[in-house]
Amino acid sequence: MSVISLLSGLLVLAFIYLVKLKFDLYKLGKSKRGQKNTQPGFYSLHDDVSGFPNKFFLQQQSEQLLLRAPEQSYSLLLIKISRFAQINQLLGHSNSNLVLAQIAQRINDQLETTEQALTFEFRQQHPIRLCHLGGVDFAVWLDSSDKPHLAEYLADNLEKNVPEAMIVHGCTVDYRPQCGIAHYPEHGSQLNELLERAYLALQHHSGLQGKSQVFTADMLHYTSDRLALMAALRQAITDGQLVLYVQPQIDMQSRQVLAGEVFVRWRHPTKGLLAPAEFLQLAEEMGVIYPLTQWVLNEAVSMMATLKQAKLDCKIAVNISSKDLLHDELIDSLEQLFDKYQVKPQQMMLELQESALLANPPKAMSMLQRLHRLGVELALDDFGTGFSSLAYLRQLPVQHVKVDCSFINELHKSDMHSAITGAIIDMARNLSLGVIAEGVEEVEVEQKLLRMGCSRGQGFLYSRPFELGGFAVWLKQWQQNETKSP
Repeated sequence: MSVISLLSGLLVLAFIYLVKLKFDLYKLGKSKRGQKNTQPGFYSLHDDVSGFPNKFFLQQQSEQLLLRAPEQSYSLLLIKISRFAQINQLLGHSNSNLVLAQIAQRINDQLETTEQALTFEFRQQHPIRLCHLGGVDFAVWLDSSDKPHLAEYLADNLEKNVPEAMIVHGCTVDYRPQCGIAHYPEHGSQLNELLERAYLALQHHSGLQGKSQVFTADMLHYTSDRLALMAALRQAITDGQLVLYVQPQIDMQSRQVLAGEVFVRWRHPTKGLLAPAEFLQLAEEMGVIYPLTQWVLNEAVSMMATLKQAKLDCKIAVNISSKDLLHDELIDSLEQLFDKYQVKPQQMMLELQESALLANPPKAMSMLQRLHRLGVELALDDFGTGFSSLAYLRQLPVQHVKVDCSFINELHKSDMHSAITGAIIDMARNLSLGVIAEGVEEVEVEQKLLRMGCSRGQGFLYSRPFELGGFAVWLKQWQQNETKSP
């Protein structure tokens, strides 16, 4: 389906909306001609993309309110539209702006009955209570004197009720609003200060699911701690504080070790040994993931050379993030490492999560195809926890899918987990894909997986993760023990 066909209905609606808005603005501007007015022009108070009041308009109105009634309590509700980068990639910049205008209208419609929200103006007798700060950020100013939790109520309502997918010619345009809240005078006395605190609350709320959208003082320390941690991580990469652990992947029938998946650990000088969950996501958010990944790849390829020298046939598996996958230099750096250590790309497996395919699907697909042509094996990690890749799994140049350990752990105890795992295995076999079961801890689970048609497992039943430096020795011992076994 072409982009033009996809957007035809949406373009008509948005065009009518914007033409009507410009006509209204023209009439209002015309009516004011000849009047002595030192206030800024109407267009300077509205966003060019959506036509809604802009930050300058909000600044002007909020300052007047605070001058008239500084003893009142107010709340600033910040709204960010997440997942919009994907819409922009799919539709293009101009067309995605039209979508954003429609989202803004939906949010404003939800504020129709909220009389405590600052009303900037009326259009066709409908109040305009939403401010467009720029980009994908919006704000609502609330009088919360009589209802101190009104902002929280509205935030929950917007997050749950506004994001109804836009369906245009059978294609879904999905988005998600996320909210942050700051209160006057508790969290600040000026708009910019309240906005800064509301942004911190939004980041805290979206990054830690289930946390409140309201700013608290500990978020300042939380942010400072995160910045300090990332600064320390940059230094840790060069100071030798990082170490790779490895966990084997086993052919459950032949007992052959097929690969070893590596995990990075951080020997922090004061916090001790940190697991990946404690710093990897933050590293990706704050732009530290690429140098970290480069260090991991270098260590992994170095181990591939060690195994080759010891005549041990075993792949090394490395996890890469969505930002790694979209980085143009990933292919070049891998080729340089393979050449430096004189190893074949076929001895490496890259594991990526389904979310890595969502940020920029065309670019992700192109990178996967280039990696495939290079000879690197590819596996889709944590498969079954999302739905995005099911629609185009046939098109992906991957060789394996990994069933998430949340299904495998309860495989012999839960009919639902057993059914899901069985469906994934059957689908993968029909597509000529290998299946790796992650989290195998009991013989009973292993035997059930074999009966279901999955022969490759990873988990505590075979080995807990250990330092990569000892992998060659462990591998030799495993082979000797399996050779002696009857």
